[in-house]
Amino acid sequence: MTDAPLVEVCNLRTSFAIGARSVEAVRSVSFSIAPGEVFGLIGESGSGKTVTGLSLLRLLPDHAAVTADAVRFRGQELIELSGAEFRALQGIELAMIFQDPVGSFNPAKTVAWHLRQAIARRRRHSPDAAGNWHDEATELLRDVGIRAPDRALSSYPHQLSGGMLQRVLIAMVVALRPSFIVADEPTTNLDNLVERQILDLIRAQQRKLGASVLFVTHDLAVAGEICDRIAVMYAGEIVEIGPAREVLERPRHPYAQGLRQTSASLERRDEYLYELPGEPGGRAPAQGCGFLARCPKAIAACRTTHPALVDVGADHVSRCLLHER
Repeated sequence: MTDAPLVEVCNLRTSFAIGARSVEAVRSVSFSIAPGEVFGLIGESGSGKTVTGLSLLRLLPDHAAVTADAVRFRGQELIELSGAEFRALQGIELAMIFQDPVGSFNPAKTVAWHLRQAIARRRRHSPDAAGNWHDEATELLRDVGIRAPDRALSSYPHQLSGGMLQRVLIAMVVALRPSFIVADEPTTNLDNLVERQILDLIRAQQRKLGASVLFVTHDLAVAGEICDRIAVMYAGEIVEIGPAREVLERPRHPYAQGLRQTSASLERRDEYLYELPGEPGGRAPAQGCGFLARCPKAIAACRTTHPALVDVGADHVSRCLLHER
């Protein structure tokens, strides 16, 4: 990895207009991703993980509003790009692996049609325009572990299993040869064996491309398998960032500690699983700490003071007033 980050995000905010109201889903999110790094976003449903990834790739609906002090890719400011300028990067340099592979395909088109579109899109923007697209598609499917590529190419999406479709979707992303990939919970609906295979496949293809990945997941075990660094999100903001092993084994924020305790209960097969009190996610309070309502370690100052991210170790920061004391 080089010192210069591939992706830089500073003070990202995303809100949705719901009737006369505006609901903020992501607030003041900042991070950077180095070339070749897998950077994880973890947290419960509703924490803002997926919205963060979709915001970076401009894949949100029209009633969403996205602002940021900076969103840079290779030093280029993406916020300032027009729609046409951004689309020249979208689906070429910037790509996404979606959580639901079924919804990523046109059900009326074969796998061959989908791969041909991806290959053609890259070749329109790349000098390597020579070669037969069918041969490349066949090789891509073999690379993602599909043993009968010709049969897969002639199939329609509904004729393949979820695991096979996720492999095809990864092949389509690899066909684009992107530098930055957002992977949104790509193993959520898969059984444990297929999940492990898909994780190994994503890591192998990421290394082959030399790409950086923003990996979104709610599963700490999955994050530990694939991520180099991890950011923990709660109520739309990042509450901890650090090396993956450090965050997973020695979390510092009370919310991250609660996630680890829950995961440990599952691993031990406890009769009663540990769970954080209160409802997950939710809107952050107007003032004070966003985790206040559920925090077992809250103090009086948490009601009025919003904590900043503070250093708690090497390349490790956490958002909690207790660290400052």
